[in-house]
Amino acid sequence: MLVLSFILAAGSLSTLVSGAPLPKFALNVRNAIDTVATAAHHLVEKRSGDVYKVYGGTGAVSNGWPAQSAWVADFETMFSAQKPIMSSSCTQWNVANTSPTEITAIHDGLKTVSAETGIDARYLLAILMQESNGCVRVPTTNWGVRNPGLMQDHDGAATCNENGVQNPCPASTITQMIRDGAAGTTAGEGLKQTIARSGASDVSKYYKGARLYNSGSIDSSGNLGAGIATHCYVSDVANRLTGWVSAPHGCVEATIGSVTGQAVSGGDDTTTPTTPTTPTTPKVTPVSTPKVTPTPKPTTPKPTTPTTKQVGDKSPSAQKAPGASSACKGWYTISNGNVCTTLENKFGVSMANLEKWNTGLKSDCSNLWLGYSYCVSA
Repeated sequence: MLVLSFILAAGSLSTLVSGAPLPKFALNVRNAIDTVATAAHHLVEKRSGDVYKVYGGTGAVSNGWPAQSAWVADFETMFSAQKPIMSSSCTQWNVANTSPTEITAIHDGLKTVSAETGIDARYLLAILMQESNGCVRVPTTNWGVRNPGLMQDHDGAATCNENGVQNPCPASTITQMIRDGAAGTTAGEGLKQTIARSGASDVSKYYKGARLYNSGSIDSSGNLGAGIATHCYVSDVANRLTGWVSAPHGCVEATIGSVTGQAVSGGDDTTTPTTPTTPTTPKVTPVSTPKVTPTPKPTTPKPTTPTTKQVGDKSPSAQKAPGASSACKGWYTISNGNVCTTLENKFGVSMANLEKWNTGLKSDCSNLWLGYSYCVSA
């Protein structure tokens, strides 16, 4: 089965992997995390503990990973440090940012679900920030299976951005989004199950649980940066747990799988974080095989010119894509399987014009967002 890699995209062809059937796609916002961290950079107070260390290997303390005693001392301190990031986290999706009231609801929801599941609230916060940066209106990704909400869980019930944007996002919905990611859903595992499935009893159970939550499997080498999905995911989570907020992100997706131990890659938050230019691989569901081997990327077929071209809808049927032209005469809402060549063929429009009429769209089409309306005629 071929799996398309994208970040809130309906059909990026940047990376493909194959293996046993992978029924679940989840949103990965590695690019969003760094982009928002950069935007919020000057809002975050200087913290001497805001350092990014690249962690490679098995997740064991003996392998250089942080012991639980090295995590941020308490949940309140850790949460307070992340609030400026949360408050600007929704900007790139052209929806209202998480409000102070909603941030309070996230805080209370994390504590409630921590008490229900027995999972450390600091760990839940680290995963939440890794998945959505605390944007309560993060779009739902559906690439065969729904992945909604703050935790980008497996087909959960709660979301404030699907078939319309909900503002404000109710506190009960926010708590349920966290619960679906932590406790799991009827359709798939949550963190409680992945931690248990790690088979570890020391602090590495949290790091291995994060790997399983993101990719569904741990590479046969035991290295938590190897295998499929987002290679830097677990290193990022470990850094969030030890106080990373906005220091430069030094983990390299292409090499983390061969790293063992740790290395300091960034100082305090006086330096603007580096934003990756290459989309990372999204979270997938647990699979029974321990390793999935990537396959070469196939050649993207050249678009063919249709005999009859459509003109688009007179008005957008969903949330407008960022940068969509105010003078647009034809709109199209992105659905499953759409890529930019879909729009080119369907409406006889060039990629150059798509970029001109939708200034937020990248030239490689890697951020074509599912469920958003794009201008296809102006």
